[in-house]
Amino acid sequence: MRFFAHRGAKFDGPENTLFAIEQAIMAGAEWVEIDIVAHQGRLLVIHDLTLERTTNGAGYIADYPLSYLRSLDAGLGQQVPYLEEVLMLTQGRVKLNIELKSPGSAGLLAVLLQKNEISFTRSDLLISSFDHRELLHFQQCCPDIELGLLICGTLLDLKATLGPLKVSSVHLSDEFVDPRFVAEIKAQGLAVYVYTVNSLSMLDRLQTLGIDGVFTDRSELWQQYRARMQ
Repeated sequence: MRFFAHRGAKFDGPENTLFAIEQAIMAGAEWVEIDIVAHQGRLLVIHDLTLERTTNGAGYIADYPLSYLRSLDAGLGQQVPYLEEVLMLTQGRVKLNIELKSPGSAGLLAVLLQKNEISFTRSDLLISSFDHRELLHFQQCCPDIELGLLICGTLLDLKATLGPLKVSSVHLSDEFVDPRFVAEIKAQGLAVYVYTVNSLSMLDRLQTLGIDGVFTDRSELWQQYRARMQ
């Protein structure tokens, strides 16, 4: 079973911050999931395109310069990180699932990963998105890095949806986990990951369907699971 610390296991610290990511690593995370938004040629680690929910700011990210966005409090005095800061913190310590949240993020990410100071092993990265065009762009730039297709709901035709995308996993909402759809995905040789799972009871139910991993806000979930497996 693979566990992803969702937005840095956001129950342990302000989501998508260096603090939360560090807390997840210290709690034994093997994978951390983060979100990136492209803005003024940089990649910010933040989930929403607006500021109210996760910072002390208000309005749309697109309306502000980077200097202002970096001055905001993302919780416990944390800044909204640049992706480079997260990569430097995590490389060699944990695997990283990067979700593309905005147009333009794929190209900037592909360029960033070519920089010499970024030494992430390709097998330690998974790039995912609901935006299938961004995924395809990233695939064309970095065909050696695995992709995950995010879906909210179920699909009438999985093969048609995938099209030219060569993904290694499909990520499903816990509200739309249909046994037949899970079986269809796995028949294509793809892993099935489910978001967002925060209880052992839900985890047990998903295991009976053969899912391969979950995204969780709680470090306790993978700790409890591992303790039970010993």
